[in-house]
Amino acid sequence: MKKLQLIVLVLAFSCGTNSDEKGNMRPLEWQGTWVAEWETPPESYPGIEDMEFYMEGRFVFTEDSLTKIVYGYPGCIFAVDTLSHTQSWYVSNDTLFLINEPENPGMTYRVASKSENRIQLQLMDDIFVTLSK
Repeated sequence: MKKLQLIVLVLAFSCGTNSDEKGNMRPLEWQGTWVAEWETPPESYPGIEDMEFYMEGRFVFTEDSLTKIVYGYPGCIFAVDTLSHTQSWYVSNDTLFLINEPENPGMTYRVASKSENRIQLQLMDDIFVTLSK
């Protein structure tokens, strides 16, 4: 009976996630295309005028990669052009880790909140990214 309970427990924890060879988790519910909105408060950038502090884009999560597409524009504080970058990813505790190459970390986002159709991320102290399906 204890062996059956252990098997059920292991299956319950393994459903809904993928992990790599290091045990890093890639939750299945993250996979797919998310609309991304970057925002930062203008107060964080004193002296910068005539700039926009908002940008749209997409996060496309697959089992083993994340493609970030940003729709920059002239006057945008984040980017002035459309850019796309693909990298590896995983989630640990309340952090989304992006990896450019093996053993070469990329950006790290704190997961501020998460629901089925919305994920709030924070980069540094003042950059906020909202993902929605």
